[in-house]
Amino acid sequence: MSKGTKYCMIIGAMLMFFSIPASAQRTISGQSALGLSARYNGTSVGAEAFYSQYTLNGYWNAGITGDLYATPLSTGDKMSYMDVAAAGGYMFRLVGTRNRAFNLYAGVGVFAGVEWIDPASRLPKHIVTGLPTVQFLYGVYMRMGVECFLGTRVALTLSGVLPVNFSSKITMLHYGGEAGIKILL
Repeated sequence: MSKGTKYCMIIGAMLMFFSIPASAQRTISGQSALGLSARYNGTSVGAEAFYSQYTLNGYWNAGITGDLYATPLSTGDKMSYMDVAAAGGYMFRLVGTRNRAFNLYAGVGVFAGVEWIDPASRLPKHIVTGLPTVQFLYGVYMRMGVECFLGTRVALTLSGVLPVNFSSKITMLHYGGEAGIKILL
């Protein structure tokens, strides 16, 4: 038996074990929640705050994100830039236990905001990037994540996100790994 098959069997057994007890579902259609996450993007930690509402097959969310990035320049210096955006999307439930204590989601969304080049003014004055200090930012994101409820109203969340910035002059693709908390209202 291959190693991958063993892992699949263990995960399947765990999902069956956690779904056996008959208990009320935590995420019913119309249930609202607030979420706060920290996101590591390879160079620094950003944050996001979302309001979400569950539907029959997942949940939609709307909120704000903020990320600080750094990119190397040909001079050997690093240029930092910050993306702050309003974002929203829909997450489809792929797998969930019967009582919804553990859920796996995948989804997409859109964002729009501003990109601020060198927000702390750390670049030496002799370096000219030719980029505007602040510019409009928009794009789409793909996300996959899990939520694991610790109680009836509090869940831990882990997810990976891939924003695609259509208007950025620096880079089009970013990635991030997130860890956060979700509180049902």
